[in-house]
Amino acid sequence: MTHLVRKASLIAGTLALLAGGVQAQEGTAEGLVAGMERADMTYRELMEVMGGASGLMHEGILRQNPQMVKSGANIILTHPAPSHDPWAIMAEEDQAGFKSSLVAFDKLLDEYSVNTADAAAERDWPAASQALQELNTACVSCHVMWKNKVK
Repeated sequence: MTHLVRKASLIAGTLALLAGGVQAQEGTAEGLVAGMERADMTYRELMEVMGGASGLMHEGILRQNPQMVKSGANIILTHPAPSHDPWAIMAEEDQAGFKSSLVAFDKLLDEYSVNTADAAAERDWPAASQALQELNTACVSCHVMWKNKVK
């Protein structure tokens, strides 16, 4: 098992334990989605947009272009919800856990995106790179937890 996979598994396990508490404190998946604009796209297409945003942030760091990083972060921070309820992609028995993950990971993605953009604005490229690595690890962690459970 590679270091990244071990780290992702550790984060995923920790989030699974904390997700119930986060959901109670931060709201529900239904509330999260209700507060977003709905877009005519599937959850998979949304994940493709989010991956592209992460790539834009990566390229911005490599090119030392704070605006590219900010633009990618803004996509993540303002992303719409898909046209369907996101948890509908999971079997009934997995939907409650997936809903908790949506709430927990949405908060993490926002935090790491802001941290990346803030560091880039200060032209602190090592810190921006580290924050982006945390963002990408959160993405991988969620994928490790749920990718193989999609119906």
